[in-house]
Amino acid sequence: MSGKLKMDQIATQTGYSVSTVSRVLSGKSYTSEKAREAIVRCARKLGVLDELATGRLLINGIAVFAPARTFTARGDIFYQEVTRGIADAIEPHDVYLTFCGLEEQDADIKLFLEKANNKNINAIIIIGTDDSTVFKLATTLNKPCVLINTNDKERLLDAVSPDHRAIGFNAMRYLFEQGHRRVLCLTTLRRETLYARLDGIKEAYRRYHVPFNAQRDVIVTEGFSAEESEQALAQWLDETPRDQWPQVIFPGSTHMTLGVQKVLARYGLRVPEDISLITTDFHWRLDNEMAEPITSVTVPCRELGVEAVHLLQNRLNRQGTSVLNVLLQGKLQEGGTVSNATRHTGRVAIES
Repeated sequence: MSGKLKMDQIATQTGYSVSTVSRVLSGKSYTSEKAREAIVRCARKLGVLDELATGRLLINGIAVFAPARTFTARGDIFYQEVTRGIADAIEPHDVYLTFCGLEEQDADIKLFLEKANNKNINAIIIIGTDDSTVFKLATTLNKPCVLINTNDKERLLDAVSPDHRAIGFNAMRYLFEQGHRRVLCLTTLRRETLYARLDGIKEAYRRYHVPFNAQRDVIVTEGFSAEESEQALAQWLDETPRDQWPQVIFPGSTHMTLGVQKVLARYGLRVPEDISLITTDFHWRLDNEMAEPITSVTVPCRELGVEAVHLLQNRLNRQGTSVLNVLLQGKLQEGGTVSNATRHTGRVAIES
């Protein structure tokens, strides 16, 4: 059946004009919510949505929830980049976008419901929130909802995240394949996603049959700041005999890396001649805040926002499909800060 005939059929079955049907199926926002719901419901029954181009977004308004620091002038750059990805993805469409602060834990439930239930909002994106109550409420709103960089343990909602476990595993795999065995990781564990990254690191130790000792191989800090990482590493080095110092230091962010570099300079340690250095962060921060290139496993960032919009479209068009949990992979970026040790050297070091 031709597109024109199907629009005529939808118009007949819903009682709306062909022009109104056309506006809704083109993703235009200047139609009533009642008309949009009726037309989309009828189009779905007739199989029209399955034939539409995937780039067409049949949504009037999206509410984006993220930690409040995302929306401050000097706030969370990672989440700011994610929201830019969302804006990039909807730019070709006539879609209203609104933002609201929602903390990781003990979120303001009343505020969430107030914003999410707005009649102009047809879809929801939740970034970086770990509050399970919010997830459960989102499933009752009868609106497509996608989570970004968070963990819904009950898997009730579509989600997209960096594959944190694989990022940790791949960074360590690269180091082990370069012949290194003594690696000191600096991380914070303030979110579930960071536990997943640490699990990936431990998995690499098991895969390469390298003993893992949490007291020796990991420094856990409260946050990501350069100052805290500098203080923690300096204390660790002062308390550890020099022959037990690591071959590689693996801080978990750009800011932590800046703190590590200050300590290495203070001790007169050259990178990578005396000690190797690898990190993980997203491209923008690595490119703009590091004075020189550093070997890293980059974390997808703006891509998360783009993929979240695609998941909203998928859920709208295919409501009965299984819940999706999309994991985006990181990429190794060579910066010349990891030396190529021999496996023999690695074995001798671990046996000594």
